[in-house]
Amino acid sequence: MSKRVIRLLCMTVVMALMLTFIACSQTSEEQPSVTTTAASTTTGAITTTKAETTTTAGTTTTASVEENPFAEFYEVSWISGFGADYVEGAYDELMIEEKYNIDLKVWNISYYDREGLTMMLAAGDIPDVSYIPEAPMDAVQLYNEGFTRSISLDMYKKYFPYYYQQMQNHAPSSFVYNNIPGTEDYYGISFIMTTWMSYYNAPMFRLDWLENIGYDIPESELTPITFNDEKLGPFNGNLFITNYMFEFDEMNDIFRAFTEDDPDGNGEDDTYAAVIFNHTFRSAWVDLYWGMFGVNSSENNYLYLEESTGDVVPWYAYSGYRDYMVWANEMYNKGYMRTLSGDGAWYDVLLATWMTGKVGFFTADRNYIGRPDFPEYSDRQPPQGFWVNGMTDAKFVVMPVLKGPGDVWGNRRYGLDAFADGKWRTYNIAKSVSDGELARILTMWNDRYSDPKEDWNVRAYIGIEGIHFKWTGEPWKSGMITTEAAKVPPQYRKAGFFGGSFLPEPLYYGNEGAYQVGQFSIENRWTEKYCIEPYKYLNKLNMGEDLYNAYIEDYAEVSGSINAAISDFANRSWRGEISDMSSEWVQYINQLYSAGLEDIIKKYYNNEDFKPYIRPTFTYN
Repeated sequence: MSKRVIRLLCMTVVMALMLTFIACSQTSEEQPSVTTTAASTTTGAITTTKAETTTTAGTTTTASVEENPFAEFYEVSWISGFGADYVEGAYDELMIEEKYNIDLKVWNISYYDREGLTMMLAAGDIPDVSYIPEAPMDAVQLYNEGFTRSISLDMYKKYFPYYYQQMQNHAPSSFVYNNIPGTEDYYGISFIMTTWMSYYNAPMFRLDWLENIGYDIPESELTPITFNDEKLGPFNGNLFITNYMFEFDEMNDIFRAFTEDDPDGNGEDDTYAAVIFNHTFRSAWVDLYWGMFGVNSSENNYLYLEESTGDVVPWYAYSGYRDYMVWANEMYNKGYMRTLSGDGAWYDVLLATWMTGKVGFFTADRNYIGRPDFPEYSDRQPPQGFWVNGMTDAKFVVMPVLKGPGDVWGNRRYGLDAFADGKWRTYNIAKSVSDGELARILTMWNDRYSDPKEDWNVRAYIGIEGIHFKWTGEPWKSGMITTEAAKVPPQYRKAGFFGGSFLPEPLYYGNEGAYQVGQFSIENRWTEKYCIEPYKYLNKLNMGEDLYNAYIEDYAEVSGSINAAISDFANRSWRGEISDMSSEWVQYINQLYSAGLEDIIKKYYNNEDFKPYIRPTFTYN
């Protein structure tokens, strides 16, 4: 028996099981079609008809017969996800294959496998569709080396009209990312990301510790996050979210008390406020700290207006960076914030340090707050990591940001535009892929995003209610309790990485806790209110290609001297070798300017042709 016949028989069994389940649990709900025709699922852009003539007893009639746009079969190879151990025949794979008359071939390699991806390209191989952020080449290099083909704007218009509409909605930047200069073709398919309307980490305090040291938050300011799933349900009442924020001086005193006033009440001097990193560490995980002083840690391309000089400057020459270092040194020297110790990657050590129960403040990953699923990551994160590891009485509160002195606060929007490019934000299409095969892939994605709440789309890309998830209330207006993967029946095992990433605005449905946190932050417009925006932003879109290319070339000539000055000053500050920050900051700025920064500022950063950044308009569902 051929492999194809076996796969079709398996599909028949799976769909029969689905029919049985749905008939029992939702008798009024129509079973999705499993035929290869597409009368109700294709876009108008690709559905065609032809006239069929029939002659009977001298009478000729003409009827319009719809052609099947998916009549031609394609085998589509794919890398997008943790595919190293992928077993063919997942529930969603079979649904997509049947509907679109394709055979999806997932290559058994993870998109995080840098060595494996390097070896793959060295052998001259690449799948038809790939998301390979850890590969040694980006979309431009893959195209120039002959691995990939371009995607024309006309292909988007015809087969992915949803995507083209989003390009129009987010113009002009959307037409620039991944564009092949001088053409209407693209190196790869840019992601559309909701991250332009969100940020990564949120401040989280031990609420029970705050109460123990006398910093109660008014009850009217606390919104409880509820859990209805089996795993986290017992911990209702242990997590809250609020718009309330402590003043800068209050937060500093809280950090002191978390260290000195025995906030866990065990009678021992064994707690402290938070984890700190030295000044050369720049990451989203410290953006909240830097943001108290109006400067961004994790983004090099932000430029700031330095009011004392009128110059447009990078982070390392901005006074907010100076003020951050002064504060961080004080917290570190007093022992309120401490560096990590232990073997392993800093991220793993950070999570392990938090899970000791001896730290009171966390720059929490918003993607994992209140998640019962994905235990290899979520069970190491606050707050649920505490509960599942035995600290069942620990209570927490999530705030928007940390307030600095005066009216300064901030975090970084995780992306400035809805569209993006680069290795982490691009789907690549192999050079061997024909227009017909590409049209099939684009149509599949167009169907998915044109109506993400449509029944078939929900079943294929999210799952079946009662098997993969259940709503806690009204669908799409409440949380979703997702079923742990190990508890999903084998015939409904999902792959989960065929749907693409093309959503410009949040569509929260995930698990119950994450839904409530996300909805609260959206409804209260946290990103719009509390994120730092650059005065100017370094890229081709804002500078123009000629000015940008000239800047890159000129900056490369002076970057060595500038970076040496940055590193020296940061390290001396961290080691406590700077006694008078004000005077030494002036000397440091003079050193940077003499090293070449002054010319860069005059020629590029202050250039009138380099326009100030304008934030996109925020829209909300």
